[in-house]
Amino acid sequence: MTGASATPGFARRFLSLMGEAGWRTVLHVLPYAVACGVITEGTLSLRLTLPWKLPMVALVLASLFIAVLLAAHVASLRLAVRAGREPAPIRHLFRRAWRIGVESATIGLVGAIAALALVGVLDLVIAAAPPAEGAVWPQAALRAIATLSGLAALLVMLAGGTALAGSTFGAVVGLADAGRRLFTLSERTTAVICTAILAATVLAILATRLSITIDAGPPIIAAALAKAVGFLAMIVPLGAGAALLAEE
Repeated sequence: MTGASATPGFARRFLSLMGEAGWRTVLHVLPYAVACGVITEGTLSLRLTLPWKLPMVALVLASLFIAVLLAAHVASLRLAVRAGREPAPIRHLFRRAWRIGVESATIGLVGAIAALALVGVLDLVIAAAPPAEGAVWPQAALRAIATLSGLAALLVMLAGGTALAGSTFGAVVGLADAGRRLFTLSERTTAVICTAILAATVLAILATRLSITIDAGPPIIAAALAKAVGFLAMIVPLGAGAALLAEE
């Protein structure tokens, strides 16, 4: 079967699993999404300097990672119920989650150092050859670094969820194994990540406009809750996608 003919089947199963496991996922990950929304809004509102922003960003990423692991586990259990299979003991899953978390944190640290190094290089270039007045390339380069860093973080989270989902029935799937699977199934991986980004963006915008329309309390609280909705909308597709990618 070719990839083109398999894609519609994957899309249907992906949407079906999101619908079936979505509300269960929300119940499990809601505290993490709210925490991410509050921390993100607080970091933006307080206008912290970079040394203070980095721990906040790390806390948000850690919370998101745990939420994605939980979402992948919930989605995997729904698939297990469909197939009539018995998942592995919870001790096995806790051990795998710890190991996957350590591997992901190591990769995340390397990625953060690389991103900071790129920002440092950009600063040196600007210092050596100041851009002409009105030049936009420094901001564009900084946005490109931030975008690539965000996509890399989403890939690591999806790989972590895929590794945990692949270990649901007693197997031992590492982050490297999951990464290779994501690369092999690159079209489906791209579809999952694009769905997560699109859902998060659309629902965060809608939640923000709704909070303005109904005057939902202080602006900072409304903004934090809108961001929490966006994080929820991102976590559900990542968890469902991780479970399905592990099953392929």
